[in-house]
Amino acid sequence: METKLNKKIINLKALIAIFITIALIIYSEQAFEAAVNGLHTWWEIVFPALLPFFIIAEILMGLGVVHFMGALLEPLMRPIFKVPGIGAFAVAMGLASGYPIGAKITGRLRREKLCTQVEGERLVSFANTADPLFMVGAVAPGTS
Repeated sequence: METKLNKKIINLKALIAIFITIALIIYSEQAFEAAVNGLHTWWEIVFPALLPFFIIAEILMGLGVVHFMGALLEPLMRPIFKVPGIGAFAVAMGLASGYPIGAKITGRLRREKLCTQVEGERLVSFANTADPLFMVGAVAPGTS
């Protein structure tokens, strides 16, 4: 019974993929225009809004602010959020700058083995949000 359901789901997904592929071939001009429009929006609006935060985050991490904040905020972060103190930097930058920065910093902390996999997953769940500054800097100009 379960294998029949799995086969039906697989066949349905394959059918949807084939339908999308055929639609992209039939409407290739519109698909190309939409892709160019998306890239233009990213290059003109999202990238300039996020670049300063990427640069600031890298500079602060290079200067050791992460370890300073980690030592300072360990007593707060560990019992409340169950993440190491260095997670405070990811949360602060994520709240200040928005969507991708929190995930990027959490990924770097994980690669440098400053947090475990479980702590990284927990940290990225609340450090990776589309916050007001991101909305005002990237989304609002794109809607006008």
